[in-house]
Amino acid sequence: MKLPRKLLGALVLLCLCLTWEAASRLGIIDPVLLPPLSRVVVRALDLLLSGRLIVQAGASLARVFLGFLLAAGVALPAGILLGLNPSLEDYTNLTLQVLRPLSPPAWIPLAILWFGIGNAPAIFIIFIGTVFTLLIGMTAATRGLDKRLMWAGFTLGATRRQVLRYVILPALLPAILTQLRVGLGLAWMCVIAAEMVAVRYGLGYMMIEGRNLFRVEDVLVGMATVGILGEALDAVLRGLERRLLRWRRGTGAGELFYQGAEP
Repeated sequence: MKLPRKLLGALVLLCLCLTWEAASRLGIIDPVLLPPLSRVVVRALDLLLSGRLIVQAGASLARVFLGFLLAAGVALPAGILLGLNPSLEDYTNLTLQVLRPLSPPAWIPLAILWFGIGNAPAIFIIFIGTVFTLLIGMTAATRGLDKRLMWAGFTLGATRRQVLRYVILPALLPAILTQLRVGLGLAWMCVIAAEMVAVRYGLGYMMIEGRNLFRVEDVLVGMATVGILGEALDAVLRGLERRLLRWRRGTGAGELFYQGAEP
C-alpha cells in the first residue's frame, strides 16, 4: 500500500524528532548544548501559556508584513517597468548589481544610525534585504515574456494599457506569486537578523537573550516558531497560487521525468 506523500513527510519529521530526543537523552549529543525535544516542548508551552511567545511572535510577524509589503509594493511594479524598458534597465543595472550582494546585516549599522532603536530599523532591514531580489527576479520574468502574446494584443487593436492589464499581468501572475513566496522567506531571515541588534522584543530578540542567558530551549523555541509561522504563511500563498492558477494543475515536469512519460 502506497502511503500519501504528506504522511511520508510527517513520518520523516517524526523520525528526526525521535532521533533528536534519543541522541540527547543517551548523551550522544551534549544535552546542555542541545536539550531533548521534550524539554524544548515543555519550555514552548510555558512561554505560550505565559503569553510571552505570542507577544514576541506577534512583533516579528508585524515587522515581516510591513517590510515585505513595502518591498513587494516597490519591487514588483518596478521590475515590470524595467523588464518592459531595456534602456531603463541598462541605466539601473549596475547600481542594482552593486547593492544586491550586500547582506542585510551589513545595513544594520546604518539602519540604527538613521532610525535609532525600534521597529523602523527592523522594517528597513527587511525591506532592503528583500527588495533587490524581488526586483531582479521580476525584471527577468518580465523580460522573458513571450512577445507573441503582446503582438497578438496590439494586432487586435488593444492599447498599451489594455495589453498591460489583460496580457502582461495575467502572463506574469505565476512569476509574481513565486517571487512573493521567495520574498516572504527572505523577510523572515532578515527580521531575525534585525531583531538581534535593533529592537527590544521579537523572536530574534528572544533568541539572542536566550543565548546570552544560556537558555538553549528559548533559542530552539524561537527557531521552531519562525519555521512554523513561515510555513503557515507560505501555505497561504500556495493556496492562493492553486486558486488563481487552476490552469496549471496536472502532472508536473518532475513527475513526468520520473515516470519516463514520452511527450
